[in-house]
Order: sequence, then C-alpha cells, then structure tokens
Amino acid sequence: MRAFMAICFLILSTAAMAAANDAAVPSGTMKLRQLNGISYISGGVGIDEAATIRGMARQFNVRMHFVDSNDNSSLSDVTVTLFNARREIVLLVLSEGPYLYMNLPRGAYRAVIRYGGSIVSRSIAVTGDSAPVDLLLRFPAMPPGSDSLIARPVQGQPPAKSR
Repeated sequence: MRAFMAICFLILSTAAMAAANDAAVPSGTMKLRQLNGISYISGGVGIDEAATIRGMARQFNVRMHFVDSNDNSSLSDVTVTLFNARREIVLLVLSEGPYLYMNLPRGAYRAVIRYGGSIVSRSIAVTGDSAPVDLLLRFPAMPPGSDSLIARPVQGQPPAKSR
C-alpha cells in the first residue's frame, strides 16, 4: 500500500511540476530548457511569438538577437556554442528563431555563433550584480536553396565523382 501511495504521489508531483513549468512559459512552441545549470529559451518566429519572447526578456541575464546584416530581418537556425572559462562546452544549441535568451551562472564565457558560413565570437562576463548582456548579432543571409552544411568543391578542382 505504501508503494502504491508513493507512486501516486510521484505521479501527482511530476504533473504539478510540469504544470508549473508550463505556466512560467506561455503556451506555443517555445519551451524553457535546461542544460548544465543553464536555463534558456529560443524562438520568436512570427509576430505573436516574437512579442511573447521579448516580454520574457527580463527573466534572463544574457539575450541574443540574430538578424540579417543587409535588411535587419530575423534569422533562425543559428548555432550557438558556449564555452566556460575552462574552455569546456557548456551549451550547444540551434536557435529556433531570432532570439536566444539564457540565464548563465556567474563567470566568464566565450560564445561562438555560426550562421551559414559566417562565424563570430563574443566574450560574455556574468557577475551577480551586472546588467543583462544584450548581443545583437548580424550575419549575411544565405542565398536561397543553399545549404552551408554541404561541402563545396575547391576553386579550380572538379567535383568528386560518385561510384
């Protein structure tokens, strides 16, 4: 009987925690995630979702916004790799929209941000009483139909033939 009650309690408490997490983040495609002590959220595709995530900005101490360098339009599918002071990867995420907001523990970090063939690197310092870090990151847009993950032949060399 005690085992049954313990299982019921566990199920109810898990459901309550899930409901509390859902309440902290408005419904939609955005979900608050956690990895290595870092909570983060990514999204902002569409007017409503962009307004929702911008409204949550005060909850995070590091905020990234990804835009096209030509026309300031929003970019998604940006890869962010975050290193701690010991040069260990503490977060690797593919943005689900033009915004990536994070709560980082105190410390020094290096963010390596990649979109298409462009890579930028930024230092981030988080102290307990510091103002939030806001990074506006501009990248050149990739041509339609291009896939930066596919290797291109070196100039002057013919492409490899498949067998």
